Amino acid sequence: MNTRIKMRVPVRSSLEEIEEYKPGESAKGAIKLSSNENPLGPSPKVLKEIVESIEERELNLSVYPWERNEEELRDEISSYIGAGIGKIVMGAGIDGVLDTLVKIFIENGDEAIIPVPTFSLYESLVRIAGGIPGYIKRRREENFSIPIEELISACNEKTKMIFISSPNNPTGNCIPEAEVREIVESVPKAMIAIDEAYVEFAGSSLVNLVKEYANVLVMRTFSKAFALAGLRIGYAVIPEWLASTYKKVSMPFSINSVAIKAAIAALRDKEHLRKSVELVKHERGFLIETLQRFFTVYPSEANFVLVAVSPRKSYAVCDALMKNGIMVRDCASFRGAGDSFIRITVGTREQNELVVEVLRAIASSGTSRTRL
Repeated sequence: MNTRIKMRVPVRSSLEEIEEYKPGESAKGAIKLSSNENPLGPSPKVLKEIVESIEERELNLSVYPWERNEEELRDEISSYIGAGIGKIVMGAGIDGVLDTLVKIFIENGDEAIIPVPTFSLYESLVRIAGGIPGYIKRRREENFSIPIEELISACNEKTKMIFISSPNNPTGNCIPEAEVREIVESVPKAMIAIDEAYVEFAGSSLVNLVKEYANVLVMRTFSKAFALAGLRIGYAVIPEWLASTYKKVSMPFSINSVAIKAAIAALRDKEHLRKSVELVKHERGFLIETLQRFFTVYPSEANFVLVAVSPRKSYAVCDALMKNGIMVRDCASFRGAGDSFIRITVGTREQNELVVEVLRAIASSGTSRTRL
């Protein structure tokens, strides 16, 4: 007699405290300004390279990615960031790189410091690994700067990682290099993981610190400025001593052949990158200058702006924008952000003008129930 077992197999207890990742929403026909994607799309040269490589059978989708192609991409990245800074490792977006790094450094009971609000995946991955995240509240009154002394004081012998997003998501601000150096030198036994997903839109980078310190690594992505979010490819510049361990822990063939080919072509098309960055910087200025006439808008060095819509609630403003075919990010899902912030991806001028028009109507009507 066959008896079906209906009892569920227990899962790890630590998973009960983890919330599902909430990506920026999307809807067919809406203007999507919720996920910080490139409004220009990928370089036409990237698309041409992929199609031609498949047609000429150079890119064979039935075989695993070729190691020589990965080396070619590493060489292109090295040329892009500056040779001799550190070892380059790759993964399925910064998310994939982060997953591997947390597995390397965090064991049950280890701690990690996370200045909030920031990218929620840091916390989730630490908890999945059995670690304990510790939160340092950014100073809202100082454009969400990190209280460095408080952060350093929160570290102890169990602190294995410190996450710093620069420019930070969702606040858009960068951390000064001097402050990073203070953290690095004060907590030498913790790995300082610097997330530079939006660095192309900023005025400076911290990547050179990797060659100076053994406890610094810098992560980057092709999802934002290079417009390859759908191909999931990211990388990290890490100290040489860490490279062998990273290869042991990372999943084999974590990036696919199409992504490798696309990333190489994207790096070589410097003109498209220049256009993408210039568009963001110009339109970012337009959004900040225009929106601050009726809301509080924070300075940004990323491809998005953070807007405080208080006394209105963020969900209500997001709903009003959605009724007008515009999707932005409700920041209530970011730990420590509260319920009155929205994040707007910088779009084209036409898209940005529509956002401004709706938000102006919301501000002047005193209600979030606005439809134009």
